[in-house]
Amino acid sequence: MLSKTFHYFAICKNCILRILLPFAFLFLIFSCRNEEDSARIEEKRHIKIKQKETIKSDSSVLTEALPAATVKGKKGKVLQACIGTYQLTSIEASIGANGLLDYRKEYGAWRASGSAISDGMRESYPINLDRNTISELNNFSIDIDNNLNARVLINEEPIIEIPYKEYQLDFKLKNNGKDYIPLPENITKFTTFSSFFLYLLATDRLSKNIMNKIDLLSLGTDVALLRYNRKEAQFELNLFIGECCDNSLYIFKK
Repeated sequence: MLSKTFHYFAICKNCILRILLPFAFLFLIFSCRNEEDSARIEEKRHIKIKQKETIKSDSSVLTEALPAATVKGKKGKVLQACIGTYQLTSIEASIGANGLLDYRKEYGAWRASGSAISDGMRESYPINLDRNTISELNNFSIDIDNNLNARVLINEEPIIEIPYKEYQLDFKLKNNGKDYIPLPENITKFTTFSSFFLYLLATDRLSKNIMNKIDLLSLGTDVALLRYNRKEAQFELNLFIGECCDNSLYIFKK
């Protein structure tokens, strides 16, 4: 009787195994397929990432190579030689009837002084610069990018952007050039060169917010003129009051 029972269980076990084996085989097949599908998806993802990196790399190369292929005019050639960032190195200003201000960066440190006429004699005085002022001076710059666009930057943030136009400057003045003493009398939007200066910007249309940011001396200026001095290899940002008389000149060098 006992042997018959064991024989019966053995038969049942074989039956169960025969039933389960096909399912186990199917499970293995589906597992392998899932692994293959996952591997293919991961491979496709890596390919797409590489393609995007290649496109980005190619576009940056094209951007860098663009000026050399397209620059033909005198202005473009001058600006092409100027590509890069220029840091503020000095400020000269005249205020009121006879006041003068002088800010200079020498051996990596900023120094400032002022002077005024008293009793017929010019007397100078030192100007103390706090950390905030020094930080503003150190983070004021002008950049010419690979497409020859000019930008005035504060803390590397573009405050003024001047698109490259070969035969024009960014000209937005309410009055004629002769009405503004620091400007060439006959300046127009087509005045790119005058003497050894290349003019990029002449405007009295900047918002008060922008003027306050770039007018580091807080003179209340409302006209901005940006030019490149080819003789001294420096950019000059002239900020002044259009009606009269306070005037400041910011010098930027590599």
